[in-house]
Amino acid sequence: MTLRRRILLYYSITLSLSLVIVGFWSWFEFHEQRNVALHGGVEAAMKHDPLLETFEIILFGGLPAILLGIIGGGLLMRRALRPIEDLTVVLEKTDASNLAEPVSRSGNGDELDRMAAVFNGMKQRLGVSFTQAREFTLHASHELKTPLTIMHGTLEQMLGDADTPTAHRDRVASMLEEVQRLSSIVGQLAFLAKADAGLLTFAHETVALDELVRDLTEEATMLAANANIIVTLSHCEPIKVSGDRMRLRQLLLNLADNAVKHNQPSGSITLSLRSQDQHAVFQITNTGPVLAPELRARVFERFFRGDVAHGTVVEGSGLGLSIAESITQAHGGSIVMDATSDGYTRITLRLPLLMSASS
Repeated sequence: MTLRRRILLYYSITLSLSLVIVGFWSWFEFHEQRNVALHGGVEAAMKHDPLLETFEIILFGGLPAILLGIIGGGLLMRRALRPIEDLTVVLEKTDASNLAEPVSRSGNGDELDRMAAVFNGMKQRLGVSFTQAREFTLHASHELKTPLTIMHGTLEQMLGDADTPTAHRDRVASMLEEVQRLSSIVGQLAFLAKADAGLLTFAHETVALDELVRDLTEEATMLAANANIIVTLSHCEPIKVSGDRMRLRQLLLNLADNAVKHNQPSGSITLSLRSQDQHAVFQITNTGPVLAPELRARVFERFFRGDVAHGTVVEGSGLGLSIAESITQAHGGSIVMDATSDGYTRITLRLPLLMSASS
């Protein structure tokens, strides 16, 4: 049965029940009038006001019928439209991680059942497309590593060869720098593709996050020295988390590198680490340009560089924050970018505390 016919059926049932109520009360009133006329005569029957009788029919028959129509119709329509609500909930929860999970079908062949079938087909096609994209990125990054390694080695030999003309050394050095940059991008793409495919393995060890943050402060200070950016560690509590120490260090370095690159000369970077609600909360704030809210929501997208004009000045591939988000999610945490009340850019990282550690 189609959805239209089902709604029409429910509506007809509601109207029929309402009509039965009105008919029953009308019969009751007419039966009462008949008995009065039979036992009291025409004069007794004429004493009953027709307007009052009509009002009684409306009050005791019409109003219950209306209430039944509203309540019963609402319940029946809710039942008829419940599959739409269920399908809407499923659609809202659909993302790249659950494309392989089909939407449940009612099997009654109505419009919603066919829509679920169409959506399952779309999810399947999207899943195939995502899989092909991941496999292409994995294979391409793997195939590019060997020629890039050979080019890197050859350029290093040319740069160190005494026979290389001085006029060519600057060109070779520039080419070597670009090859290194390309190798870095290929490595980042391979990391993200493996993360999407679930091929990355993460260690589960006890990590003193405060030690990593203190080390990060020193490393960020060295990264920011050329731009005269001051790096400050405002607060650092002893905190332990469960995770992969190497990946967590990579995550923090990506955040620090982003804060240095997207800052202003003679600016500042502030780091802090606190425990809050069974989570380790790491924040890094910098005095660089503040992105608009609609752009801040996209900073963790791959190759997103924010302001186009600004992105042409700052070196980078636009993959650092994507990798940071991937590592964060693998550790069961969350990461967001916002703006402070005094107009600075802030990234907040939240990681679950180690269960056996005291906050």
